[in-house]
Amino acid sequence: MALQFGVSLSFQVHRGHGEARDTAYREALELASEADRLGFESIWASEHHGEDDGYCPSPVVACAALAVAAPRCRVGQAVALAPLHGHPLRLAEDLSVVDNLSGGRIEIGLGQGYRPAEFESFGWNYKTRTRAFEESLDILGLAWRGQRFDYRGRIYQVTGGLLRPPPLKPGPPPLWIGAAAPKARARTVRYRAGLIVAPLIELQHLSRQIKSFDDEAARQDAGPLPHALMREVLVGDSPADAIERHRAGLDHVYRVQYAPERTGQTYVDPATGEKKPMTNDNPYYLSEAFMQERWFLGTPADIAAKMIDWLPRFDLKHLIFQGRQPGTSLRQAVDSLEALAKGALPAVRKKLAA
Repeated sequence: MALQFGVSLSFQVHRGHGEARDTAYREALELASEADRLGFESIWASEHHGEDDGYCPSPVVACAALAVAAPRCRVGQAVALAPLHGHPLRLAEDLSVVDNLSGGRIEIGLGQGYRPAEFESFGWNYKTRTRAFEESLDILGLAWRGQRFDYRGRIYQVTGGLLRPPPLKPGPPPLWIGAAAPKARARTVRYRAGLIVAPLIELQHLSRQIKSFDDEAARQDAGPLPHALMREVLVGDSPADAIERHRAGLDHVYRVQYAPERTGQTYVDPATGEKKPMTNDNPYYLSEAFMQERWFLGTPADIAAKMIDWLPRFDLKHLIFQGRQPGTSLRQAVDSLEALAKGALPAVRKKLAA
């Protein structure tokens, strides 16, 4: 399958730079329009709750606006936290409305969530999130059939449920699930969903994770299931310059929003070979070596060369990267997209199509 390049939007602001939350939302739509103009194939909205930086709490609503701003792009969630969207039949309705509004361009990306405080703010028992997520997937699958159905779960019930309007095309829209652990990957296969992988996993480990997913798909006789990869793609005159240009945003995103203490990241101590918790003050964390093991950075030529080296190993359907770091001006974000669209991606597309 041909690789599609997508832009992820979180709608965050960097309060230290005096950015306004409403401006971030309006400018994200402008950036989506530019991505559409430049030939990117998809736009994705992510989700978190109660964050002072305005992180988008409502990706399905955002996707409705993005579908208008980027009329040629697929629109999806990377990812929506299914248990926090109320009853799954209502979530199915919201997604189906966006699918119909967009002319059938929706990609559905879901996860179960990992931050207890988000669940507590909604009055949810965090320990029930896996059961709620699986029942949500059950109900979404039944709803997408377009027929009346009943469902009796431990958390959710449906009596005579009917999804109207159904998705524009018969059958379920493309479904993606974030799944880092083996049990989660097995669940993803069980629901015949694609695997979407977050930005912090190093490329070497990513190869093992995707192979594990593919092996599980073979074990369950599911046939080949697609992969989507989220990364950071940072443009500059050199790798060091790319890091410096994006430093404020990277520090905010990965030292605050996705701080290692918050996400449970680990690393292998090179001196002892022992796995240890990653911390913000570890010199390796967010160093150039750390980024090179995970992301694509430097000149468009540098980025193209690394993508050509790595991407064929993963058989990807989507490569998704953050379109704008907090604290980055809209002009800088558009310039980066244009540099990638004209200076990197044509060579990558040509090589992958060969």
